[in-house]
Amino acid sequence: MIRNSGIHHEKLSQLLQSGHSLWVLYLDIAKFHEVEFRQGYRACAQILDLVLTEMKHTLHNYMHLFHTILLDYQGGDDFLFYFAPNENTPWSIAKLIPEFVPTLESRINHRIQRLVNETITLHSGLVECKPQPGRSVDYLLYGALKEAFLLNKSEPDPLYFSHREEVNRLLEEPQTYLSSAFQPILDVVSGEFFGFEALTRLKPPSSFAGIADLFPFAEKIGQLYPVETICRRTAILNSSQILRPKELLFLNVEPQVLTDPEFSSGQTRRLLETQGLTPSDVVLEITERSAIANYGTFREALEHYRKQGYLIALDDVGAGYSSLQSIAELHPDFLKIDRCLIQGIHLDPIKWALFETFVTFSRRIGCRILAEGVETQEEMRTVVQLGADYVQGYFIAKPSFTRPELSDPVTQIVQSQQRLSFNSEKTVQHLLEPLPLVTPQTTVNAVQNYFEEHAKIWLIGVADKGELLGVVQRDNLYSALATPFGVSLYSQRPVTSLMNNKQLLIEDTTPIEVASSLAMARPDAHLYDGIVVVQQQKPIGMIRVASLIKAMSDTQLQIAQGASPLTGLPGNSAIEQEIKRRLNSGNAFGMIYADLNQFKAFNDTYGFQYGDSIIKLLGKILMQDSLKADDLAFVGHVGGDDFIILTTQNVTKTLGETILLSFQEQLSAMQGAQDLSLALAGLIIYPHTAWTPATLSERIAAVKREAKKAHCNYFLLRE
Repeated sequence: MIRNSGIHHEKLSQLLQSGHSLWVLYLDIAKFHEVEFRQGYRACAQILDLVLTEMKHTLHNYMHLFHTILLDYQGGDDFLFYFAPNENTPWSIAKLIPEFVPTLESRINHRIQRLVNETITLHSGLVECKPQPGRSVDYLLYGALKEAFLLNKSEPDPLYFSHREEVNRLLEEPQTYLSSAFQPILDVVSGEFFGFEALTRLKPPSSFAGIADLFPFAEKIGQLYPVETICRRTAILNSSQILRPKELLFLNVEPQVLTDPEFSSGQTRRLLETQGLTPSDVVLEITERSAIANYGTFREALEHYRKQGYLIALDDVGAGYSSLQSIAELHPDFLKIDRCLIQGIHLDPIKWALFETFVTFSRRIGCRILAEGVETQEEMRTVVQLGADYVQGYFIAKPSFTRPELSDPVTQIVQSQQRLSFNSEKTVQHLLEPLPLVTPQTTVNAVQNYFEEHAKIWLIGVADKGELLGVVQRDNLYSALATPFGVSLYSQRPVTSLMNNKQLLIEDTTPIEVASSLAMARPDAHLYDGIVVVQQQKPIGMIRVASLIKAMSDTQLQIAQGASPLTGLPGNSAIEQEIKRRLNSGNAFGMIYADLNQFKAFNDTYGFQYGDSIIKLLGKILMQDSLKADDLAFVGHVGGDDFIILTTQNVTKTLGETILLSFQEQLSAMQGAQDLSLALAGLIIYPHTAWTPATLSERIAAVKREAKKAHCNYFLLRE
């Protein structure tokens, strides 16, 4: 509890006004409540009297070293000391605690030993309070008291004063002590840079171990807002050297800074304008180094920035404070999946399933997935296959002060990607129809006339400054006007009187199967109402339920014909087409048939759900190893536990051996591993006019029967 008794206020004010600096030392007795429990209230009252007496005596012994020394008893076991150094004071502020506190502690313990058998320890917090132009004495004193109190209650920091000085220097001369590196974010669909995240760097030498230590320290001393402001300003000013048109700038923002009234003053927007940028070019990354205390207040602050055009990303998803509640409350545009879920994802079925769940979840809520911390080729290939929209990490490029180029391994993965979520890219965008917009003041009569003049329009949006308030459907409006007195009652009233403000809104990135599910979940009376499509919360069009149902039907047919619903890999129709293509090419190629031994018995023992997870794991292994060996390899899912791989002739043998090793390694830690093995049947097919998909199927089936006789992990290759 911090309080200013006022006893020394006038003296302290005079010292600051005359240009003196003050060293404010906050002392308390560690775990004094435990002493009170052991010794009782009366004994502790006597101890405190002895402590106060010794403090006054010790101060008297140090008076000659300072211009002024004052003691302010805060009550309980808390004490405040004010030291005003002069030009002859032999210590720097950093030496006050080691010179003063141990001596005082020793003398106090010597005194109380006569009363009780206790040894006390003093906790300390020391800050310097300097005169500042434009700052009142009360402001300076309270700030110093608060900072000393917080330091007293935290762990001792031997680097506190050097850290404090460095923060002061970087706030005064940021160009000397700060720089901004930029790390690219790759769009895995286009294969081009989507944007860059700005990362503040401290120029050496620095007392901080790294930039991650700067922000908690700045928060501790009450300087988080100015430090973040300086970092953000530096990033924006340097971004013009990196960004190209249409690329986004990702800026890290602490939650508590975003709710600071000063942050909303518009200075960031004005700074963006100087660099030719607008808020819509910026993604605010909510870093969540600390928890969000009040979601209601924070949501209001976010809405303020959304209306200006800023996009929102939630960082560290899957680690730290980030949670499903944060996603539900904040409605971010991007989910940045933390490195802890990305590291080794190609080897971990649980991480694989979690990432796949986030991808499905993101499609349903209309946001995009960014996998950060991708450091290896295997991690990159896996997150792309699982449906990541964007990728960031050392495998793409490390943070740099210059614009990097894409490496060949990255380009090859993007170009040869085969996503496990077969239908995840089929969104509602191709079903869009125009959505006319009217203002809330438009009359019902004017909307009726518009419908009559535009026979094909049956849904109109009501919007205010680009924000959708509701919709009016043709048949609903006519039904209202057809009631007794309907025309006289509604014609001249604003259209909002007949507006539906609970319409279904979906993002333009929403897959058609998700949109269909959401549409069919509505009450019966609204099942066939139009659906409004938005982009970054701005209405861009509408879709009819009939169009959605047709598209869904086409998609399901395509899935049935072309891909496995379980693994997302191409199915029998696509497999046959690829075999024909390779036969017609006139080049030799390799075929590997993969089949699990004793899989039916395994399913009966462990259940179909667990069996499905094994099939998905096998599909993942086949994909990863095949594409690593041959970027143009084809992996298909025949059905059940049967798969086909088509690859180049020269890698067939090594690929089969690699798959067996990967399967054995990744399955070993899983339940029931001892009950399963993998049979691989391989063929090298040379150009021959007699080969057809049917004859190849017969030949590979014969080799498979031979391979399965081994009843263990086995690869049999024939030519």
